[in-house]
Amino acid sequence: MIGQLVFGSGGPKQGERERLYGLPVLRVRADMDSFWWERRVKRAGRALFRGGARRVLAPRGFSCWPLLSEYGLAPVDPGPFLRAQSPELALALLERRGAAPDRSTVVLRGARADWEMTRAAVALCSQVRHLVIDAPKGGEELARWLRGEFGVPILPRSEGGEAALRFHPDGSRGEEPTLELYGHTPDLAGLSLSAPRLEEGDREDLDLLAALYEFGRLNKEELKIT
Repeated sequence: MIGQLVFGSGGPKQGERERLYGLPVLRVRADMDSFWWERRVKRAGRALFRGGARRVLAPRGFSCWPLLSEYGLAPVDPGPFLRAQSPELALALLERRGAAPDRSTVVLRGARADWEMTRAAVALCSQVRHLVIDAPKGGEELARWLRGEFGVPILPRSEGGEAALRFHPDGSRGEEPTLELYGHTPDLAGLSLSAPRLEEGDREDLDLLAALYEFGRLNKEELKIT
């Protein structure tokens, strides 16, 4: 169950089961204008936990996560959603820089060559000139497999590129513009992801987009990168 914390007063004390763009959520309200706002947030946290929520959608800019974490609640992680869109984001970053993909090198950085990195490499290898796989664990094996399977030139880890995808905070850093695809406040190098069909205030809410995508309420065709 995904919880949703909204600001305001009223509503059942144990929350309301609603649908948010087709996604079932347990919605709880907290009056942030009250003198007792901290107590209200804690009460909302208890209600969300008792209702079965463990991950919570909150208004953008919400800064009281330590209060909710007391009840085992955490924000939705946009990382898996962003990593699923990483090939499209890399190509958009190349376009933003005025670099033709078939003349460009994209660097994939991470702690290990996992399924998410492999999926991105497979999608990109037919669209860019070179790839660099910079992952201490499994990177060389992935590079060999890509050469054998697709015949794509894989450059050494020491090489740079026109754009990079960084899948994990322990991955190395380079000098090229980099998409940081992890954490609650990912750095998308000036790009933004949106879903135009959503209401205006929700279109660029990465946590919401991630939840909708995870549960099949949003697909790639509905996303826009600018």
